Amino acid sequence: MAILAKFEKQPADVQDFDIDYTEWLAGVGDTAPGPGGFALTVDAGLTLSASTLVAGVVKVWTSGGLTGKTYKITCTLTTTGNRVKQSEIKVRVKDY
Repeated sequence: MAILAKFEKQPADVQDFDIDYTEWLAGVGDTAPGPGGFALTVDAGLTLSASTLVAGVVKVWTSGGLTGKTYKITCTLTTTGNRVKQSEIKVRVKDY
């Protein structure tokens, strides 16, 4: 699976990252489900603070992590038509 995006944060940052499914949903003619229609897995060491799904965009809030380490977040979205789309982003923790 290809990495959708790469982001950077500092260890003390609490940041949000978006996983945007709107273009894909339009292309397959399907819609995003309600708030519980996705699942996230996050590499150990990075803290998942919160997540939401609004209008086809999953917003992932993270904190923590060790300087120099890159963490993977995998999001699995199940549409109202029962299509499943899995995307990954990487978050590199870097102390500037």
